[in-house]
Amino acid sequence: MPPITGQSILIIGGSSGIGAAVAKLAAAEGVLVSTASSNPTRVSNAIKAIETSLPKAKITGYTIDLNTDDVDSRLEKLLIDVTTANGSKLDHIILTANIVNMKPIAEVTIPYLRSCNQFSFIVTLLLAKLAPTFLKPSYTSSLILSTGAIADKPVKGFTLGAFRAAGIVGLTRALAIELAPVRVNVVSPGPTDTEMWGDEEMRRQRREFFGRVALLGKAGSAEEVGEAYVYLMKDSNATGACVNTSGGALVQ
Repeated sequence: MPPITGQSILIIGGSSGIGAAVAKLAAAEGVLVSTASSNPTRVSNAIKAIETSLPKAKITGYTIDLNTDDVDSRLEKLLIDVTTANGSKLDHIILTANIVNMKPIAEVTIPYLRSCNQFSFIVTLLLAKLAPTFLKPSYTSSLILSTGAIADKPVKGFTLGAFRAAGIVGLTRALAIELAPVRVNVVSPGPTDTEMWGDEEMRRQRREFFGRVALLGKAGSAEEVGEAYVYLMKDSNATGACVNTSGGALVQ
């Protein structure tokens, strides 16, 4: 595959978990990485961690609050700031930011639905609207979204999560047509050991659980899942694609 050395990317949600893993993997390949999150401390810590393990890494951090009514202008400002600092348009934009707050269908309310839509659809669609202005207009450029294995294998009590995840997959295919020649793809992880699982004790319990029940005898790691994003940056023939990295969850 063509190398991505020298390319530039923006990862929104890149201060922890899968996003931080993608940032590190890309930096190791010689990519100019910009990472953005709502928490400036986490952004700073993520950058320091990468620079410690990769002294030659080219990485900068930004903060953005996506959970606001003026998120359109905030996203645009972020993209302007990043491309101005870089001196050129981006090669890839990656969205991993999300809020996990699943409720059973019996507890769904209108305010809850609106809050869920903020990340799943509002931020995603606004980013897609802005992306063509700030990405290089070529099939070598891409927008990469994030979903989950629940899109293909729903779980009782998580109906809304399945709806949101499946919606992102469908949206990816539509945007691939809409934004061409810029490519649009999505990564679909299964159970993945990240900070979203909670504190260290909760993470330990979940690791033990998936060690017993998962097809591979383990949950995925952020680094393993992060490789899927790197692949989609490199494969300039992939668009409208969903890459599953679920540890066999879809066939178990």
